[in-house]
Order: sequence, then structure tokens, then C-alpha cells
Amino acid sequence: LGLDMHVDESDITFNVCLGKEFTGAGLQFCGMLGSPDHRHQSLRYKHSVGQCVVHLGAQRHGADDIVTGERINLISWNRNKVWRRSSGYMGPMYQLDYKREAGPPDLVCLSKTHDVDWETYCGPREGGRSF
Repeated sequence: LGLDMHVDESDITFNVCLGKEFTGAGLQFCGMLGSPDHRHQSLRYKHSVGQCVVHLGAQRHGADDIVTGERINLISWNRNKVWRRSSGYMGPMYQLDYKREAGPPDLVCLSKTHDVDWETYCGPREGGRSF
């Protein structure tokens, strides 16, 4: 299964594809947490065995479904105590510095789990559950 759009509780994330044969399972990247484009697609990354993708934890991202096969990844979430005490970190993380959205979100960047307006763009959630 895929992984819903989210940000990591890290400052920098390393995601290494270790192997197996698979199709699908790309990573979708959107904007940075708190930025006007945080729900706008910026990149689709295709995993390759032996390659590592590095991204900021505040970069909104999610994984597409695995279509065939099996994928094994090693993911390392890294934090910096000095950065976490800075205003650059504290503002966006505590919604003190969120910018107005630049327009309607790209559907691929919506999170069924985290976005209260998901139903506005995608319709009712399964089982009729709502925020």
C-alpha cells in the first residue's frame, strides 16, 4: 500500500532503496510545511535500487502504491537540537508563520489523514468518517 501525504518529525530524512523488484511505489513531493505551495506537487521521484533520496522533514510527501513485487527501503530520520530551538523551525512547526495557500491544492498533495478539507476536493471518506 501507499503512504498518505505527510511531513516527517525530522529535520532531514534519508530514504535508501535496498532492493527487490517492484513497479510503482514512487514518491510524490509537494511544498514545504507552512509555505503557500505546501499542497502543490513539486516532484515525483522513482526509486532505484542502491539510490538514496534526501529531503527536509518539513517537505510534504507520500508514497504511491506498489503495483507489483516488493520494495525494501532503509529510512533514517535525523534531528538537530540547535535547529529545533531556532525561530526558523519554531514558526512553521507551531503554525506561527503559515502562509496563505497559493490556490487550490493539487489532488496528489492532499492527505486523507491530515487535511480537514480533504472531502471538499475528494468527496466523502470511506465509512462516512469525517474530521
